[in-house]
This record gives sequence, structure tokens and C-alpha cells, in this order.
Amino acid sequence: MKQIRKAVIPLAGHGMRMLPATRAVRKALFPIVDAWGRVCPVLQLIIEEAVDAGIEEIGLVIAPEDEVLIRAYFSRLPGPLKSAIGNRADLLAAAGFPGELSEKLTIITQARPLGFGDAVLRAETWAGGDPVLVMLGDHLYISGEDRCCARQLLDAFAERQAPVSGVIRKSVNDIGHFGTVSGRPVPRRDGLYELDTVLEKPEPDLARERLRVVGMPADTYLCWFGLHAMTPDIFDCLARTERDGAAVGGAAVGGAAVGGAATGGELQLTGAQAMLASQRAYFALEVNGDHFDTGSPHGYVEAVAAFAGPKGTRRSGGPSTIS
Repeated sequence: MKQIRKAVIPLAGHGMRMLPATRAVRKALFPIVDAWGRVCPVLQLIIEEAVDAGIEEIGLVIAPEDEVLIRAYFSRLPGPLKSAIGNRADLLAAAGFPGELSEKLTIITQARPLGFGDAVLRAETWAGGDPVLVMLGDHLYISGEDRCCARQLLDAFAERQAPVSGVIRKSVNDIGHFGTVSGRPVPRRDGLYELDTVLEKPEPDLARERLRVVGMPADTYLCWFGLHAMTPDIFDCLARTERDGAAVGGAAVGGAAVGGAATGGELQLTGAQAMLASQRAYFALEVNGDHFDTGSPHGYVEAVAAFAGPKGTRRSGGPSTIS
């Protein structure tokens, strides 16, 4: 199995939860102030997370109308702006860093926002048969250890040579917002589970019936963290789900239950992941860290506070540490 050197970041959604601001600014470009005083768009921080984890190539799946805007941001520092900054070395480094990142980026267009799974499937040709790290386009991460969150996941992938998704514990009151899973704890490997069931945003009663995990406190469940280390066969599962409309509404696929595979005219990644789990060993890793959903008002406020405060100092990345 190859090491994962490529990441896919879907960005083509409308940002409905952040209206009316997303009529003016794409949610991927919302500003975050970090603990060192840099003001960066959400997307740049996601890319820095990927690069800090060892990712070398990044495919941005965007709406066609956003291509000019994204390319303009990740470009070399314009002469007039460089002159205006003058000899401020800190500002020159910060403002010029997006241009350095541009060498790692490939733009992939998604004509219509037909779901997260459809966006990932658009990257199949670019992935070229390689495994990929799939990253949500509106989630930020702060690690609880020296390795960044994405690196923790890639290390587990290298160890298991199998798909691994990051998970975090959530209460029963929160699972309606997340893909939620259950699995068998892997012996002598704390925080690692072999998946057996995957459901998209389950109702509490269904979760209590299908998603209990041995050793987990009552009404506590494993939910997607926003990072997925995927083997190339995820693209086959997505294509089959798209073609057949497979497993809509929680039907079983092999030993794995699926929810939201192709609902509301959109292709969801969760259904293809459940299909993949029915075909091969698929693991979930409890990531040592926090995730922040900047695509929701509450999550965005939490991210702003966390990145500017003491938690933000635990985050690596930026022009001083990423080459």
C-alpha cells in the first residue's frame, strides 16, 4: 500500500448555514485569527494541516465560478501589495505564504453541488489510483499532542494498511449533526476500532439500537471527526452508489448499515464508506484533539475563540514551520 501523499478538500457547497454572510464571502475564506496574530482564511488553515501531516498534493474541489477567486488568493504576492508592505518581514512572510502553497494545489471543478460524496468522486481521475486523505472544507483542528490531527490519522493508515476515519466522542444530543459509527475495539490499541456500522445523522433511538460501542459510557457515540484516510476503492463505492442509488435511508449493505447514501438528490460519502466497510477491514481512530465546524455560526465562534486563545498555541503550521 502506498503512503498517502494526496488530500481532497471539497469546497463547492453554498454555505447555507452561514447566510447571509456567504452571499458576500465563501465560507472557505472566512477569516480566523491564530495565536500568532495571523489572519488567515479557513481554507488556508486546512491546507496547512494537510501539509504539516506530510501531504504533498492537494485537490480543491470547487464550483467553477470560484476558480478565479481561489487562484487569485493562492498566487504570488502582487507587486503593489509588496511595495505597500515595505520592509515588514512578518507581513511579507504572512502575505506571501499562500503563493508558496499554490505549488501543491490542483483545482478540480464540480459543476453542481451534488453532495460531499459527489465532490470526492470528482477527484478520482486526479487521485490516479492513489490513496487519499479526505478533509472537510469547513473543519479546523487543534491537536492535543505533538502530531497534528491529520498526521495521527495517516500514521494509523500506515500501520493498518486499510481505510481509517477519524472519530470523536459525542453525546446522544449531538449525533443528529454527524455521521455516527460503531465498531469493535482493536485489542492492545487504545482508541482504534474496526467498523461494523455507519449511519448518517441517526435518530437517538436508532443509535441506541445499532451504534453502542463496548466500553463506551451510556448515550456516548463515535462521530466523524472530519478526516478520512481512504484507499482508492472508495471511488468504486461512490460510483456504485451513484449508479445504483444503493442503500438509501439506512438499508443494510453486507454487515454495515448505511444512512444517507444518496438522499435528497445528493451523493453522500457516508453510504460509500459503509459499503467499503462491508467489503474490507475499515478502522476508526479516536483523534487526540478538537475539531471545529466553521460552517455553522456556533462552530465558527468556537473556532475563532480557540485559535486565538491558549488552545491555538498547540497548533503547528504556518510560514515559520511548513516548507
